[in-house]
Amino acid sequence: MLKTRNIGAYRDLLVLFTRYGRKDFRLSLTPDEMLVVDDGAVAPVEPDVRARAEAFAKALKEMGPTYVKFGQVLSTRPDIVPPEYIVALESLQDSIDPFSFAEVEKIVEEELGVRISKAFEHFESTPLAAASLGQVHRATLRDGREVVVKVQRPNVREQVRKDLEVFTDIAETLEQHTDLGRKMNLVGAIEQARMTLLNELNYQQEARNTEILRKNLAQFTLIEMPVVIHDLSTQRVLTTELVHGRKVSKLTALSIIENDYGELATEITRAYLKQICVDGFWHSDPHPGNVFIRESETGPRVVLLDFGMVSRISHEFQDEIIKLLLAIASNRGVEVADSCVRLCEVTEKFEPTKFIREISTIVANYHDVDVNQVNVGQLIFNVIAIANSNELKAPPELAMLAKTLLHLDGITKRLDPDYDPQTVIREYGEQLIAQKLAQKFNPRNFYPALLDLNQLVLDLPHRMREITDMTAANKLAFGVKLLQAEEFLAGMHKIANRITVGLVIAALLVSSSLMMRVFPGLAMTGYLLASVAAFYLIVSTLSRDRKDQERAKLKST
Repeated sequence: MLKTRNIGAYRDLLVLFTRYGRKDFRLSLTPDEMLVVDDGAVAPVEPDVRARAEAFAKALKEMGPTYVKFGQVLSTRPDIVPPEYIVALESLQDSIDPFSFAEVEKIVEEELGVRISKAFEHFESTPLAAASLGQVHRATLRDGREVVVKVQRPNVREQVRKDLEVFTDIAETLEQHTDLGRKMNLVGAIEQARMTLLNELNYQQEARNTEILRKNLAQFTLIEMPVVIHDLSTQRVLTTELVHGRKVSKLTALSIIENDYGELATEITRAYLKQICVDGFWHSDPHPGNVFIRESETGPRVVLLDFGMVSRISHEFQDEIIKLLLAIASNRGVEVADSCVRLCEVTEKFEPTKFIREISTIVANYHDVDVNQVNVGQLIFNVIAIANSNELKAPPELAMLAKTLLHLDGITKRLDPDYDPQTVIREYGEQLIAQKLAQKFNPRNFYPALLDLNQLVLDLPHRMREITDMTAANKLAFGVKLLQAEEFLAGMHKIANRITVGLVIAALLVSSSLMMRVFPGLAMTGYLLASVAAFYLIVSTLSRDRKDQERAKLKST
């Protein structure tokens, strides 16, 4: 429900989307309008659209950190946002104004409990980068190690909570009163954003995420993560080792030609497939600014950064994701649709045949394009859009998966323009299934069942003796619970009445036939009564059956 105290924020959002996004955002698409890939053609840019996109990004920047984050999420939704908006919104990752060093110094000293000069040998006052929730400074520890220190923006936590309340109010109102809000599961999306943002604002949680992912990805020798300095990390300050390398987004064409990064592209794809499909815990913000390439004596390495945004899914969800990705890679549209239905919340108006046909169409189109244009993340976003338009409510985790794969595709294509993710998914799929089976048949998973079996064996003699004693004393009784008993009994009464009337009619006919020679007048009366009764039985039966059919239709709708 909308609240009076937030009227100003509601007005600002309404003006924002009416002025900039109303004409350009694609909130309802048919399968024919969904371009799974970009054909690479250089189309002329409409000046007005580009101007609106830049103004939209600027307005978000002025409205605060939560709105900047919202814009960054929108930049990963090519199914909704046109290319001009994506370019403008992606600039939000690197164009946020920093806050003053005086505030940095105050926050660091409050969190660490010591002066900066005591904790660090050197601390640069100019930030390396500034983001929506914090900024990063280069520093040197007392022991000479080079580090980076991420410091949270002042009062950002309170601002985010207030902004999320506004988003939640609007989402609940739209979901209650509009089909679009209901189909897009806005409340679920905002709740997912709430959990993600609050986790990002807890740098200790980010440090734990880093350690978990380091352990989960230990088998991937070409992937590294910076070491966290836990003694100098708190909820609002995070200190990690400095990574020397280049952002994937900053790699030059000459560097890509001179170095073979194809192995890195395969390694990072396999690592993310394991995170998603086996661990159920993955780094969900691998945009090119968070992925570095570090040159070493043994060859280039991928360095992953910024683990504030992670996603978690259950074992059952993982199984369906494996089926979904393998079905996509093998051009099996029906299986893609089946997996999607199992992942989504099905409403009463869902039409399976129509949904399967539309999903099969876009999956087939996806396989008809050149390998350089394949984008699994964008395809999954299109699958979500079709699900929403067919009365399926897609879970927010599926959109987070699509966002991750969309970023991942941009990274791998940057490392190797000829990279084919479908081949890797198909080949690595068998290993994923083997790992999942080993995970499921782990002896630890059977411990609860063994405890139940043990209890059953211990209780069985006592239970059997009770049943035997009750049987010998004629005290054993069985209870049957009949669902919809009233409807069942009413139906039985109806059948009994019709049989009774039928027997009366038959008796009248037989007795009238026997009396025809002796009492013809009485026999004719019997025939007449039998005819009237038969006519009544036929009419009442047809009328009652028609009413029952109409009542059943009303219940079904």
